[in-house]
Amino acid sequence: MTFQMTLEWQHWQGANIKRLADQGDKLAIRLIAAYRALYVNKSDPYLQSEWMKVADDYCRRDLMLATRTILQDRFGHKEPKNLKRMDS
Repeated sequence: MTFQMTLEWQHWQGANIKRLADQGDKLAIRLIAAYRALYVNKSDPYLQSEWMKVADDYCRRDLMLATRTILQDRFGHKEPKNLKRMDS
């Protein structure tokens, strides 16, 4: 996604991200913190890239969780404990 597309995505997902952060989700908390740092200085390329990295991690985690749920529902497949991500 481009920078502008990611901004729009976070705008539309803001309530979900905030709810997860309030529940203690570390990745959602990191995403909010990175956005707040970026908001102070939107022209800083370092802050832009850091925020984009955290947003990418957040999206990938959601995609992995969705895929895991589909596999479990469809085939009764469960991943071994040692293969599951620590933050999910």
